[in-house]
Amino acid sequence: MNVVADDLARHADVPAFSVVPRSARTASWFGGIAALTIVAAHFIGAAVDPVLDPISWYAFTPGGGELILAGGVTLAVLGLILTARMYRSGLAVGPVPAAAMIVFAISMVLVGAFPTDPPGTPGTFSATIHRWSAATAFCVLPAVGLSLERSIRRPRTALPRGLRTFAWVLGVLVAVFLVVHLSLVSVGSGIVAFGLIERVGFAVMIGYLILLAVTIDAEAPKHETAEVAEPALLLSGSRSADLAA
Repeated sequence: MNVVADDLARHADVPAFSVVPRSARTASWFGGIAALTIVAAHFIGAAVDPVLDPISWYAFTPGGGELILAGGVTLAVLGLILTARMYRSGLAVGPVPAAAMIVFAISMVLVGAFPTDPPGTPGTFSATIHRWSAATAFCVLPAVGLSLERSIRRPRTALPRGLRTFAWVLGVLVAVFLVVHLSLVSVGSGIVAFGLIERVGFAVMIGYLILLAVTIDAEAPKHETAEVAEPALLLSGSRSADLAA
């Protein structure tokens, strides 16, 4: 027993539970992969102007369509993982977060699976699905954060409030994106900074998912995340047994 007490004294600065930012780490990896797909698409589709032209035009370059699909699937999977962790930790309640994220995930996959039309060609069914899916993904994602923020009755950090603020920022970007996008459908490319607005929106989407993950880590009950003192206790216990023997 004395050995155990000595070990605990030496490790007094170690908390009984340590928060492992598992969701934030997952979101960072998945978000980074999604961002890299767009960066890679830019390099193989250098003819696409990142300031003027939409991301979907990378689909007209070799391998670009596959990269767009990979990025969409990556974010879709990330969204579903975060949703599962929200409910498992008890932070999310009711059907709204799950329904909104499922719609988001399906929309992100459809964005990549149904490419838009080449410039100057008549509209097709594929392009219609592509545009509506992109708009839907941006519109429903803020609902996840707003619902989560309302369900956290006693927040331990300012992160839930940040989710609400970020949701409004994303909403403004969605409104700008939709207004400009409707104009794009009418007059084609060349709208000032359309491509830049779309890429900023994509970055904000990734950032919002990461903020959602950080909030889950910070607000989840501490017992949901692993711990520390056990290895020390086990080691001390084994040494105590040896001394007793």
